[in-house]
Amino acid sequence: MYHYILKSIRRQRSRSILVVLVNFVLAILLNLYLGLIGSYRTQLSDLAANTPIKCTITNPDGTMEVGIAVSSDTLRDLQAAEQIRNLDCSTQLKASFGEFEEAQWEANLNLDVSAVNKIDSTVLPEDIKVTYQAEWDETLFAGAERVCLLKRSDMEEQGIAYGDEIPFTVYYYRYDDKRRDVDILELGYMHLQVVGQIDDSDPLESREYPDMLIPFQTAWDAFEERQIDFTAEAVSFYVRDALALNDFKKEMGKIGELGLMEVYKGDGAKFSYKGSALYVQDGIFITMAGRLKTAIRILTAFLLPMGILVFVVGYVISHLLVNGRVKEFALFRSLGVGTPCAVWAFWCEQLVLVFVGNVIGCLAALFVGQQGTQEIMAVCGAAFGGYMLGTTVALLLLAREKPLELLTSE
Repeated sequence: MYHYILKSIRRQRSRSILVVLVNFVLAILLNLYLGLIGSYRTQLSDLAANTPIKCTITNPDGTMEVGIAVSSDTLRDLQAAEQIRNLDCSTQLKASFGEFEEAQWEANLNLDVSAVNKIDSTVLPEDIKVTYQAEWDETLFAGAERVCLLKRSDMEEQGIAYGDEIPFTVYYYRYDDKRRDVDILELGYMHLQVVGQIDDSDPLESREYPDMLIPFQTAWDAFEERQIDFTAEAVSFYVRDALALNDFKKEMGKIGELGLMEVYKGDGAKFSYKGSALYVQDGIFITMAGRLKTAIRILTAFLLPMGILVFVVGYVISHLLVNGRVKEFALFRSLGVGTPCAVWAFWCEQLVLVFVGNVIGCLAALFVGQQGTQEIMAVCGAAFGGYMLGTTVALLLLAREKPLELLTSE
């Protein structure tokens, strides 16, 4: 049988080359087709990885991103949220060295304090220059230690050195929606250890620097110790997975008492200091991702027709080739060769040719290098299976004919 197949392939040289060539082309085209789908999927993943979606808590009508009141319940929910990353929280306080009477607050509150949970917070100048005491670094802002950073000029004026524990009187802002006003109220007395310095040696660069920096959680803990409602004045973060925007928005709908609503600027919008709305900068990503997803859906929808096409090609070519050799097949049957053995001989001959064509196609696709080895082998395997299925059907239909009818057919 083996020798007969090889001799038959050499004898039917032109037809053999045609089968190899067809399968080579099918393997190349299918790899290009699925490679295009893979390319779009890679672009979508790269787009999600390289297009960070920033989200900012605002007041209900979206007119304010800083100087609002984000409740502690909302903050706790955001800290526990799974669909966000790089949470940036801050609040502003006023302070003074030492103690003073409440009636004298206006003359004594000369320190602007920023409580932040990261040194690159959006409320701080991008070029702020800070140095730290040995064994301390910027990670202190993610903790709740009773520490602070002071301006160099204030440290020199007050004779303060690294490691000193300094008493401060601290006040906080309270936002009143009814009066559309901001009150300043006393928080109390705090001792903070100085572990860093804000470089304000250049008056121009440092004009927007705060006088003091403290960890966000430190300020929050001080409020809770005094049983005062704590609020953040600015909160922003990024979506963890841009491709899971629906999951993200569902989670945001459960944040706080009523969920973070969308910014509303229509008729009847009321001003409020409450940080209860969410502004998501996802417009560009949604537009670009939507186009890629549409292209992927269209191409994927044609996978089944492509599979049917491979089957049809295998069937038609095999049918045409077998029709040219019906008398050879009938002769096999007349000499006493069983139908299964005759079909098997013709089928194995096609198997060898199809395999050769697919291997050459795989090597060509691998040389181009747009897909991995496993993907190329999977595609070529699908092309091989589809073509051989068409061949099998064509041979089975031929096997149904009687030898005498085959010998007398034109």
